[in-house]
Amino acid sequence: MTAKDHMRGLVELPEGDLQAAERMVRGVKQYAAGAETAPLEAFVRQATPGEALPLFDAQAGFGGASKGDPTTVSADDCLRAMAKVRVHRALVRTEPDTLAVDPLLANDLLLEACEVSDSLVPCPIVLPATGGDVPPEADQVDHLIRCGAGAAMVRPAQDDWQWLPFVYTPLMNALSERRLPLFCIERHVSLGQVADVAARFPDLPIIVANVGYRAQRTLVPLLATYRNVHLSLGSNWTVHRGIEQMVEWLGPEQLLFGTGFPAAEPMMAITQLMYAEISEEARALIGSGNLERLWSGVKR
Repeated sequence: MTAKDHMRGLVELPEGDLQAAERMVRGVKQYAAGAETAPLEAFVRQATPGEALPLFDAQAGFGGASKGDPTTVSADDCLRAMAKVRVHRALVRTEPDTLAVDPLLANDLLLEACEVSDSLVPCPIVLPATGGDVPPEADQVDHLIRCGAGAAMVRPAQDDWQWLPFVYTPLMNALSERRLPLFCIERHVSLGQVADVAARFPDLPIIVANVGYRAQRTLVPLLATYRNVHLSLGSNWTVHRGIEQMVEWLGPEQLLFGTGFPAAEPMMAITQLMYAEISEEARALIGSGNLERLWSGVKR
């Protein structure tokens, strides 16, 4: 099945068909725990004739609320949206997180919600333990990995800590030692701060998300300089022929399919990927292979 066939084949499923997302997981190749030494080709999961291209969403979420908007998207809502557009797995966090003022409670709710389906891979919040009010950094990371986390996000200003080496070093060391990717939303962590940590911790995988198209002049040299930095192609990254440019200049290995759900409608990101003029191998890596590699590389 070609990328355009995938697009034509998208159909809306019955509202109550939550099992559809689970069915899509079947047949998805499982990768060995020794992902760090596996050849890149091992993670290329190209679709066979008649099969949809596997999609692993790096930028999705649910469970949060915004000021003045009582609407909350649930885990079931997320699974339904995934099923309708044939996304087989998603890295999910509390979103929106504006009112998630208690990160530990937000993590508990997220981890509990993700227990309903293997299609939901949690991306909880981690904190420096420098104030003595949360467990040590290594214990936090170990607990989240045991709960199935695929990455961990930080929110320095919202969680009342500053981006200073003597504050974040123990936390980044803990993440790096276990190869648990650091998830950075640009409104919480600037690209300059990403570069700072990427240089200091070259073994730490970093995912940058919710980056606007105007950041392209910074993103290209950032990814070229720090190969441990990965870009989610979800909202708001909507660069005209940007995927083609990134693949031509940098290769596909640092690019991750992402939608931006629930703030963004998933079909925009899917259309952008499926109609990009790139090889099917590159499309497969971006669609799921690269994120599968990062997830499999976590030291459990």
